Amino acid sequence: MEKVEKWSESVLWRIIGTIIAFAGFLVGSLIYVGFYAKNFNAFQDFVVVAVALIVALSAIAIMWVTFAGRRGLMRGKWGP
Repeated sequence: MEKVEKWSESVLWRIIGTIIAFAGFLVGSLIYVGFYAKNFNAFQDFVVVAVALIVALSAIAIMWVTFAGRRGLMRGKWGP
């Protein structure tokens, strides 16, 4: 029973981290584009948001891949 409880707590923290990362990406990039990048054109604004999205997705992917790797969930595809 303890393993299930530990597993669900680990998943809960990763879900919370995912939500915070997406919210931080959205709020941070839009505040930057809206208030600090006054001289940027539309393409440069898009690039700022796209780069922030790529960074957020990379952080989230690393968080979830390490979770799956520790539990052997990827064993059939990438492992022995």
